[in-house]
Amino acid sequence: MRRLLPELVVLSLLATAGAVVFLDDGPSDPSKPPAAQQAAAPRVAPGSDPDDPQTWQTSDQVRGPIAPPAVPGQRAVLGRTQRFSYKPAPGVTITAWDARTRRGPVRYFVTRVRWRAPGIRVDYSNGDRVRRRQTVTSMLSSTPKVVAGINGDFFDIYDTGAPLGIGRERRGDVLWNAIDSGWNNALSVNTEGKWHLGELPLVAEVVDRPGIVVTNYNSPRVKVGGTGIYDWRFGRAVGYGWTDEQRRQVRFVQIVDGTVVANREALPSRTGIKGIFLIARGDHAEDKLEALKVGTRVAVRRRLGGKVAVAITGNALLIKKRQLLVSDDGEMHPRTAVGVDRDTKELIFLVVDGRQDFSRGFTMVELGRMMMRLGAEDALNLDGGGSTTLAAVRNGDLRVINSPSDGAQRPVPNGLEVVYNP
Repeated sequence: MRRLLPELVVLSLLATAGAVVFLDDGPSDPSKPPAAQQAAAPRVAPGSDPDDPQTWQTSDQVRGPIAPPAVPGQRAVLGRTQRFSYKPAPGVTITAWDARTRRGPVRYFVTRVRWRAPGIRVDYSNGDRVRRRQTVTSMLSSTPKVVAGINGDFFDIYDTGAPLGIGRERRGDVLWNAIDSGWNNALSVNTEGKWHLGELPLVAEVVDRPGIVVTNYNSPRVKVGGTGIYDWRFGRAVGYGWTDEQRRQVRFVQIVDGTVVANREALPSRTGIKGIFLIARGDHAEDKLEALKVGTRVAVRRRLGGKVAVAITGNALLIKKRQLLVSDDGEMHPRTAVGVDRDTKELIFLVVDGRQDFSRGFTMVELGRMMMRLGAEDALNLDGGGSTTLAAVRNGDLRVINSPSDGAQRPVPNGLEVVYNP
C-alpha cells in the first residue's frame, strides 16, 4: 500500500431534468446566509496516511473540500427536486433527487430493495479473482437476471487491488476474503434471511498449530505479527506487497494436498497460487511458520463467525439502532452507503454524486443523517470518491445511473447486486 497518492479531482457536468419541487419546512430565512458560509474558496483537508486505511475517506485518498460549518437553527436543506423514479423490477425502486442546501447543490440516488419480494435476491458481486478490478456494469453483467447494483468495499487501489475487509457470496457459497479484526464493520445476512450490520470476524486456524495466529485470508496485506492464508481465489502472488515491502522476519510456506512442499524466507511474486500459501510477517510469526518442515501434514480452516450467507465490509457504521455514530462533518465526497429498514423489510442503497459542479458530495455526518431520514435503522459507509457507482437496468439495458466523479466508471473489486428471478 506504500504509494505516492495523486491529487486527482475530475470535474464532469451532467444536464439536469425538470421535475416537481418539494420544500422542507424550517424557521430560517434563506435570504440571510451566515458569514461563515460566504468564504471565497473551500478549505481542503489534510492528507490521509497511506498505510492506515482508518484515516481514508475514500480508497483514492483524494483530499475533499471542507464543508462550511452548520449553523444551529437553520435548515440544512432548502428544497428538493425529484428528477425521476422507476422500478427496474417488482420490489426495487430507484429515485433520483437534486437538493439545494446551504453548503451547495447535491444530487443523490435512493434504491429501495424489498428483500422479501418474490424473486428478489441480494448478493455479493465480484470477478473471478479477489484482486480483479472491473467496472460495476461489467461485474453485474456476468450475473443472469441482475437488475441493479452498487460498488462495495474500500480497496488497495494503488497496489494489489484487493478489498480491505470481508467478502462472502451466497450464489457460490464462497468466502472470498476476510480479516480477523480492524476492518470488520459488515453488512451481512444469515442463512435464515436476517440482515445485520456490525462487526463480523474471520475465524481461521492452522489445525493443531495454536501458535500460528491467522489474521488474514486473501487480504491485500498481512498484519504485523500475523499470518495470512492465500489461495487461487486471490489471483497472482504479490510477493513483498503482502508485507508492505518488509523483507526481514517474513516467511512463505506452500501447502499442496495437505502437505508442506516449500518453506523459505523469500516470498513468491507474479505466479499463480497452487494449493495454499501461508505468509508470516513478524519475528514470532516467522518462527512459528518455520517449524512447518517440508513433508509435514497440515490442515487449514477459515470461515466467518455464525451462519453467514452474504457479507461485505465498509469503513464505518454510520448509524446503529437509529443512533448517529459518526462525527466527521468535514470533508465532502461522493459517497456510497447501504442501510437496513426492518420496518419495511427494505435494503436502502444511497449513492451521492460529488466532486462536480452540480453536486458537492456529502460529509459522513450528512450521509448518516440522510440514512436516518430515509428510514434506515442501521447503515454502513462503503467506498466513495471515484468508486461511487450505481448501475441498474433501465429501458431494457444495464447502465450507469449516477455520474461517477472520474468522468467514467472506475474499476473496483466488488459490490452488491440485486437479482430478480421470478
